[in-house]
Amino acid sequence: MPVVITFDIEGAPPQERNRIQSLFERLGWQNLGGSSYRYPKLGTTDQPVEDWFNHVIPALTLFRQYLIESKRPLSCFTLDIQSTTGCDPNTDFGTPPVAGKSVKLYEPKNASFGKKQLQKWIDSLKFPYDVGDKKP
Repeated sequence: MPVVITFDIEGAPPQERNRIQSLFERLGWQNLGGSSYRYPKLGTTDQPVEDWFNHVIPALTLFRQYLIESKRPLSCFTLDIQSTTGCDPNTDFGTPPVAGKSVKLYEPKNASFGKKQLQKWIDSLKFPYDVGDKKP
């Protein structure tokens, strides 16, 4: 079941639009034309379960960070979701969150958003408090 995002960003130059397209495509999203993307791609056999931890959430988070950092006005935005997903290691269903180098990436139509930069960004996301055995 798909996740579809559509948006319009005022004043984004072609280089930035190319990077946005590339980041979505590297994370397995299909460009539907312009600034509309669908996950998973239509007709794929390698995405039997939607990978929210490693493809959907990172794409939406990175898109959010672009909007904040660029300060470009978002004149239109929709996110339509008809989805079900999950992860159960006991049945080998789904994919748990993994480090950036282990996220399955796809070849975009253009390589404006670099693979290594994307993996580095995924690994840079931190929980702001100590967890587990870590002490301040």
